[in-house]
Amino acid sequence: MFFEFKGLKIYYEKIGEGQPIIFLHGWGCSSNVFKNISKVLSKKYCIYLVDFPGFGKSLEPDFLIDVKGMADLVLSFITYFDIDMPIVVGHSYGGRVASEYASKNKNISKLILIDSAGIKSFKFSKFIKIKIFKFKKMFYKLTKNLMKYNNLLLTSGSDDYINSSMIKKKMLVAAVNYDQRKVFKRIRCDTLIIWGINDNSTPYKDGRKIHRLINNSEFVVVPDAGHFPFLENYIFFIKVLKSYLGV
Repeated sequence: MFFEFKGLKIYYEKIGEGQPIIFLHGWGCSSNVFKNISKVLSKKYCIYLVDFPGFGKSLEPDFLIDVKGMADLVLSFITYFDIDMPIVVGHSYGGRVASEYASKNKNISKLILIDSAGIKSFKFSKFIKIKIFKFKKMFYKLTKNLMKYNNLLLTSGSDDYINSSMIKKKMLVAAVNYDQRKVFKRIRCDTLIIWGINDNSTPYKDGRKIHRLINNSEFVVVPDAGHFPFLENYIFFIKVLKSYLGV
């Protein structure tokens, strides 16, 4: 099924009946990553799986949608379907969006963050790489070395950045540069934070920082898991989730 947001067709699925839970996936993924979880929870809850613009079956935008824009999408979705007091679950980039929504809207009963992004940390090595990249970019542009200029743009950055289209590159840069510490401080709903202990993408220390910033939050560490604890240690993860939700 599709929902329209700013002229874009946004794909979603609805499974089960009961209190609503909205799942928001991470960058480079789709709502499919939550399929196994949704089957278990749909026995008691009404599950909404949403594909962000440019991911899964949703159309890619031709304009920039930043994290705040994605939170507006979630608000529009909830308003259109008249969803009352949903539980909002966000993984990684989806955690950014879920947190943004939760910080601004009272129509949410619980927030569940899974290895959420949102903490911008300074790394000297990364700072140097960016400086070198900008210097090379300027040099190749001034010397009109189009081949090296284009190759630099195509091969620089993270795998997520390299594998993204131009508009999604802009979306990713906007997200990575957005420090959400103040956002986390504004969240007032009950919050569960779940974190893979071996996460190298959004490190464990970020999870602890988010836990300190959000009042009324609980923090659970998933052993033997990295950035995708719901896939890498599913049995432990689902026990935590079912216990928290009373399934």
